[in-house]
Amino acid sequence: MANQLGVLNALDTGKTQWYHFTAIVIAGMGFFTDAYDLFSISFITKLLGRIYYFDALSEKPGTLPPRIVAAVNGMAFCRTLAGQLFFGWLGDKLGRKRVYGLTLMLMVIFSIASGLSFGKSPDGVMATLCFFRFWLGFHMLQSLQFILLHNFIDNYLILSLRTLICR
Repeated sequence: MANQLGVLNALDTGKTQWYHFTAIVIAGMGFFTDAYDLFSISFITKLLGRIYYFDALSEKPGTLPPRIVAAVNGMAFCRTLAGQLFFGWLGDKLGRKRVYGLTLMLMVIFSIASGLSFGKSPDGVMATLCFFRFWLGFHMLQSLQFILLHNFIDNYLILSLRTLICR
């Protein structure tokens, strides 16, 4: 027990090292991209409507049909429950640091895949976009990232940086 307290005391009183800044950047990257994913899709759907559902005979810009808008925006809600349960369980089994790194890697893969959505028709492109957005957001949830982020910061940063970041 005394040895464990010595380790914790060393973490709290240690000097700031390059590793601490790396941890801050990694944690911030996950939090920023999570928020960006949730808030950018409303602007992107307007652009997608103008690109894929443009009618040359109409003077109005193209718009997505309401069913497509609901599907693209609804992915955020459909993926939430399953993702929180699965990655919460996985974080308990494998460790939160490892699962946080896994979620960041999956985020990069599915972000690229979302940008490269493909299909022969506009509906096909929207279907692949919905598929990739589901898997993108399955692990990238506000509450999951927030829990893992604070756990990561609490365990790996010295006291002075921990209080600076967590306020």
